[in-house]
Amino acid sequence: RDGTGPDDHPFLRSFRDEGRVEGRAKTIRQFVLARGVEVSAQFPADVPGFAEASEEAAVAAALGCDSERDFRARIGGGLRGGGSTE
Repeated sequence: RDGTGPDDHPFLRSFRDEGRVEGRAKTIRQFVLARGVEVSAQFPADVPGFAEASEEAAVAAALGCDSERDFRARIGGGLRGGGSTE
């Protein structure tokens, strides 16, 4: 169809959004590890609220946290969820 794009199809839109979250998760993980903060194998994908958090909030949390638990609190997940290391 003329004049349509990926956002016009719900499946393609959700697939693109999922890819963005995965890419952001890899970047955030690299930021945190580069700072010497130990994290679980699933971090940050398992952090409640990570997928919904703004990019700015995720970067600020990654650059300011001193532990996985601190990152979770900064993102809004509090101390919920397993796998946190300190």
